[in-house]
This record gives sequence, structure tokens and C-alpha cells, in this order.
Amino acid sequence: MDTQQDYDCPICQEVLKMPIRTRQCQHLFCKDCFQTAVRSQGLQCPMCRGPVSEREPKALDIQQTMRETKAKCRACGNEKFLNRMRLHYKTCRSYIEEYGPVSNPTPVVPAQVPIQTHSSEVIPDIQIPTVPESIQRLYTCPYCTVSGLGDLELVEHCVQYHSQERTPAVCPICMCMPFGDPNYYSRNLIGHFLRRHPYSYSGYMDEDDEDVQICMAVQMSVERF
Repeated sequence: MDTQQDYDCPICQEVLKMPIRTRQCQHLFCKDCFQTAVRSQGLQCPMCRGPVSEREPKALDIQQTMRETKAKCRACGNEKFLNRMRLHYKTCRSYIEEYGPVSNPTPVVPAQVPIQTHSSEVIPDIQIPTVPESIQRLYTCPYCTVSGLGDLELVEHCVQYHSQERTPAVCPICMCMPFGDPNYYSRNLIGHFLRRHPYSYSGYMDEDDEDVQICMAVQMSVERF
């Protein structure tokens, strides 16, 4: 029997939005989350690293089921159709206080890098994808003095040592994200960690992007002349 969690995107940890299903491994994702992931890490499934394409098919059966199936809000308990649940979470005060506001995946925006050659000719618009600053960033626990923690280490530390803590605090991971609000205090940071950050963000990014390396090599070779 399906549970509400079966309709959650493994990337954003929210109810699926415009769900797609990978042809080979049959994993479900929000369309935007999936496309953001593959544009950053390459054409591999964010779950199992199996081969995928950027245009995987819509999961029409899941969309139909979500239109017909109701579930309870995790925070306030009100019943909503699954295809409307995400919209409910954006306005549900109890959910926002418990887990923080629902955010959309941040697209990876290529940087425009014009290269000056030895003549007056300019090679325009060589695009080097940016790598999120959150990769390999280290954090300090908001409840104690422990520092130098990776994202998953921070979550594990807080769950192990501060599971009963209910003092409002700013999420250090979200604060460093492009969509993060440094002034937002979560009333249940432990619940927020478990809901928003059950995986390492760097796991969905590839620091050794081949296109980046090629562009950098071209730039260095041109600058030698």
C-alpha cells in the first residue's frame, strides 16, 4: 500500500511537483529538481547514478493518483489532495514553523566568460557552469561550540546531541544557499534538518565537471599567446 512518503521527491523532500519517472531505473522526481540535478552533475540518476536523459517522461499515472488521493498535512493534520498539498504547505503556518518555508530548486546559471586572444578578436560567451558554494562548506552547530562540521555531520550531531532542543535557530545550511534567508528562525530546527537535509547537497553536484575543465583548458591555452 502506498504511503504519503511514496509521493515525495527524494531531492527536495517535498510532495512531487510535475513528477517525471526515469526510463531505466524508474525513479520519481519533481521535473525541476531532476533537471537542476542533471544539469549540474551530468546525465546520471540523482538516486542510483544510472544513465538518464534530461527529458525523461512525465509520470502520468502518478499525476492521476495524486489528483484522486488525499493525505493529511504533516503539521496541521488537514486533509488535502496530494496534487494540492505542496500549495497548502506554502501557506500552512504550522508547517512553515515546523519545517521552514517550501523552496524551489535553484537553477545552475552558467557564467559568461569572454576570452581575450592575442589579437583584437574576442571569443564570446564560453559558458562555465557555476559550482554551488555550499559544496564542502563547513558549519558550526547553532546550539553549541562544535564547528568544522559538514552538512550531514551537522545534521547527525544535532539529532544525536540536541534532539530535545526547541530554541528557535537559523539553519546554517539554508543560510548559505542562494535561496536561504539568514533572518528566518526555525522553531523546530531538528525537524527541519530531518525534513530538508537528509542527504548531502554535494551528492547531487559534480565538482569535476568535464565541460568546466574543457573551458578552463581552452582559456589557459589562449592566454599563453
